[in-house]
Amino acid sequence: MKPNFLREVIAITVGFIVAWYAGAMFNFFPFMADDLSIRAIGFTGLLLCIVIVICTVWIIKEIRQMKDNK
Repeated sequence: MKPNFLREVIAITVGFIVAWYAGAMFNFFPFMADDLSIRAIGFTGLLLCIVIVICTVWIIKEIRQMKDNK
């Protein structure tokens, strides 16, 4: 396993936790609802979408690098 791979995985994980904590500090601001759990679920869904996009870009980058090395 490349050390760069591990660093990126840790960065994504820490970034997710920090973003979720920041959202909790501001009452999951972009999502307005009567129940806090509904706001938390919406905010978590948003963060998961962002993580999926980041991982997709990362996978595409790795595939392109593999093609360039051949």
